[in-house]
Amino acid sequence: MPRSTPMLHRTAELVQTVHDAFGATVAEFNYFPNERVLYVHWHGHLTADLVVRVAEASLVWHEQLHPLSILNDKRGTSGDWGEAAIWLEFEWIPVVKGHGLQALAYVLDPDTPVSLPNAQVKELLEEALVVRTFYAVAPAWRWLRQRTTRLLLSTSAA
Repeated sequence: MPRSTPMLHRTAELVQTVHDAFGATVAEFNYFPNERVLYVHWHGHLTADLVVRVAEASLVWHEQLHPLSILNDKRGTSGDWGEAAIWLEFEWIPVVKGHGLQALAYVLDPDTPVSLPNAQVKELLEEALVVRTFYAVAPAWRWLRQRTTRLLLSTSAA
């Protein structure tokens, strides 16, 4: 069912909500078909197991929707998920790249320090994809729209 996400000013489709073992929302996936952007909004205290659980859940959407970019919104979250790095490197990254993922906008709280294990996960992602860090959704969204517009134009011209 289409849903308007006010902070992005575009129509998105909520494709999935991932919950933890207690029923709390861990992440919501919204897809923006015109831009081919998957917006992942994270919630709460994150662990490596939860990050892997959400990443696994995203694979079906990469297979079906072939997003070019992800807006990875981790504002308001806490926790260390560095232990997820090996799974992300060898399981998640090859699959999502194989389905066309090229860029990731990482949105973080400006006042929350990034732990070393989390920074290492971000560095791992930067080795495989074009990654930029932002401290607000609006500039991240503008950057992704510029990137995906160029990619979509170049593929339609070919």
